[in-house]
Amino acid sequence: MRDADALAYIDSPLTHWKHLRTNNVQERTNREIERRSRVVQVFPSTGSLVRLAGAVMCEHDEIWQESRYFSEARMNELYDEGRTCGADGPVDWARLEAEARKMLESGLGLADRVETA
Repeated sequence: MRDADALAYIDSPLTHWKHLRTNNVQERTNREIERRSRVVQVFPSTGSLVRLAGAVMCEHDEIWQESRYFSEARMNELYDEGRTCGADGPVDWARLEAEARKMLESGLGLADRVETA
């Protein structure tokens, strides 16, 4: 993954960051697939497992099509001219991006050290 991809959420308003940088939706879906597969215990074929996972994914897709992850007010924040100002005044986005990049590189470096250990 490129650094720019990992930091793409920074271009969004601060109120969106939590939703964009987490994978709660994926984790919830995986838990539901795991819960349903425990009920079945033994699948007669790989295809039956794929059908179960597909059914869960279809259900989640239907739920997502009927709801909004971000409210209309939150989506309007994307177009708010005042979002360049934080609670303490103007935000230095370049500094924030540099700090985020440093944290990301530090995390990747730590992961490399753990992997080689």
